[in-house]
Amino acid sequence: MLKISKPMKEKENLYRRIILFGVAIAMLALYFEKILWIFGLVLNICMPFLIGGGMGFVLNTIANNLVRMVCFAGKRKENKAIRFFANVGAIFVIVALLLVFALIVVPRVASSMQTIIAVMPKTIYNLYHWAYYASKPVPLVHSWLRTLNADLGNISSMIDSVLQWVVSGNVSEIVGSVYSVVSNTFSILFSSLIAIMFSIIVLFHKKTVVKEGHVLMKAYLSGAHYKKTIHVLQLVRNTFTNYISGTCTECLILGTLVIAFSSLFRMPFAFLSGILVGIGALIPMFGALCAAIISALFIAIESPMQGVYFMILFVCIQQVEGNFIYPNVVGKSVGLPPIYVMVAVTLGANLAGVIGMVLFIPVFSCLYQLIKEDAKGRLERREYLESEYENE
Repeated sequence: MLKISKPMKEKENLYRRIILFGVAIAMLALYFEKILWIFGLVLNICMPFLIGGGMGFVLNTIANNLVRMVCFAGKRKENKAIRFFANVGAIFVIVALLLVFALIVVPRVASSMQTIIAVMPKTIYNLYHWAYYASKPVPLVHSWLRTLNADLGNISSMIDSVLQWVVSGNVSEIVGSVYSVVSNTFSILFSSLIAIMFSIIVLFHKKTVVKEGHVLMKAYLSGAHYKKTIHVLQLVRNTFTNYISGTCTECLILGTLVIAFSSLFRMPFAFLSGILVGIGALIPMFGALCAAIISALFIAIESPMQGVYFMILFVCIQQVEGNFIYPNVVGKSVGLPPIYVMVAVTLGANLAGVIGMVLFIPVFSCLYQLIKEDAKGRLERREYLESEYENE
C-alpha cells in the first residue's frame, strides 16, 4: 500500500482549501444578490430570537448581580432557590424601569416639550428683532430681514403648520393603507412577544442551554478547537457584561448629576436635560456632548444665557465624571484603546446607525483581545524556534 508522506498531505490539504475558497468566491460573485436576499430572509426570521437572546443576556447579568448580593449579604452559596428568585427579581427590575419610564419620565418630557413649543414663537420673534437691529451695518442682510413678515401670529401659524406636517405628514402617503398598518403592527407585536418569551425561557433554563451547547461543541469539534471556542465565548460574555453594566451605570450617574445640578441652579428643563444627556451617554465619545448641546438649545429658547450656563455646567460635570467617577465605575471594562473606539463608532454608525455605534465597541474589543493573544502566541513560538535554531 502506497503511503503518502506528511508534507504531501499538508500540500494536498492546502490545495484543497485554496480550491474551495476560490469556488466560494466565484459563487459569491455570481449569486451575490440571491445570497444577500437569502441572508436577509434568514436574519428576518431569526431576529425575534436574536433580540430575545440579547434580552436574556441583560436579564441574566442583572440576575447574577442579585445572586452575588444575596450570597454576600447572607454568606451562603448559590442554590436553585436563590437563582430562581434572582431571575424573578431581574424581570421585576426591568418591569419597574419600564413603568418608571412610562409613568414618570414620558409625562415629564412631554410637559417640557409642550413648554418649549409654547415659548418658541416669542423666542423666534425676539431673535428676529435682535438680528434686525444688529444687521444695520450690513445693508443686504438688513433689507432682506425687513421683507420678512415676522410677527408673533405668523410665527405661531408657521410652527403649527410644521408640527401638523410632522405629526400627520399625509399619513395615507407615508404609512400606506390601513391593511399594511394593521399587519405591520401585528407583526411587530408578535415578534416582540416571541422575543420576550424566548428571553424568559433562556433565563430560567440557562444551565440546560449551556450544557447542551457544551455537548454539541465537544461532539463536533476537536479538543483544541473546543478549548479555543470556549475561550472566545467566555471573552465575549465578560466583555459584553462589563460593557453593558459599566455603560448603564455611567449613564445613570451622569444623567442624575445633570438633573441635580441643573435643579440646584434653577435652570429650565432640568429633568429633560438629564434624560437627554443620560441617553446620549450610551453613544460613546460624543453622544453626551451632542445631547448637552441639544439641551442647551432647548434651554436657550426660554433664556439664552441659561443655555450658555448649562454648557459650562455640563463641561464641569463631565470633567468630574470623566476623571473621578468613570475610571472607578467603568474603568477599562472593554480594554480598547481610544483610536480603536473611534474606528468602532465610525463603522458602527455607517453599518447599523445608533445601535451599531453602541454594539460595535464590545465587538471590536473582543476582536482586539483575540488578535492580541494570537499575535503574542505567534511571537512566543517564533522566539522559541529561533532559540532552538541557535542552540543547534
